[in-house]
Parts: sequence; C-alpha cells; structure tokens
Amino acid sequence: MNTTATNNLEDEIALRNLMGKYTDAVNRYDADSWISTWAEGASWNLLGTPVEGKDNILGLWQQMMGGFDFALMMPNSCLFEVDGDNASGHWYLHEYTRDKEGNTMTILSRYEDTYIKEAGEWLFKSRNYSFIYHGGPDLSGTYTPIA
Repeated sequence: MNTTATNNLEDEIALRNLMGKYTDAVNRYDADSWISTWAEGASWNLLGTPVEGKDNILGLWQQMMGGFDFALMMPNSCLFEVDGDNASGHWYLHEYTRDKEGNTMTILSRYEDTYIKEAGEWLFKSRNYSFIYHGGPDLSGTYTPIA
C-alpha cells in the first residue's frame, strides 16, 4: 500500500471533518465547539474585517451571530493541498439567514483557508471569508465574481 496516498486520504478526511465540526457548531450556535476548530495564533478575515487570536476571533463570531434569529450554513465543494503538517484549501458554501428584524438572505460564499496540524489534529490557521452572492433566493441580489 502506498503510504503517501493513505496519508493524503486521511488528511483530506480530517480536513473535511474539521469543516463538518465548524459548520455543525455554527448551525447550533455552539461557541465552544466552534472556537475549538481554530489554532491558537489563528487569523480570520470576515468580509474585510481581519482579526487575530482565538479570543478576538470568538468575539467577532459572537457579535456577528448575535444579529441572527437563525443562520444555517451548508458547505459544498472543497479542494485541499497538504504539505506535511500544513495545508491550504477552499470551501464553497450555501447559507440562509434571518436577522432579528426578520430580514432574510440567501448567501453563496467562499472560504480560503490555511490549516495546521497540531498534536495530530488539523485546525484552522487562517480563514478568509467572502460573498459570491447575497440577496434574495430569486438571485436578484449582489453577485461578486470569483477572482
């Protein structure tokens, strides 16, 4: 058996499971589970608002999530490049939200990520989140082409 292929498959499954844990925590508003997916010195760029360190990342997430009556995130396709204990990749997502005032939004988005394996566990090292589309479900909202 080819050990390199096995390790790549194991790493890909672990990276997919990391996003699964992240998404599940978002959908359940579970801050403890959500922040556990991040490395200690991580950075997050949320729609042009960059923050560094787990405490600041958690603070921004809690602020953002506090504005929603509900938010549902569903990851779609992804690609990874693994190099030892470091990796990079991206995810496409489909999201539905309703804010506290009852305004609804459909969002198509992308995360560009770097990952680090610490103590045998993959974690997010950096995430850069951007909208591809946001607006109504009829696609009359704002579209930003992928660069």
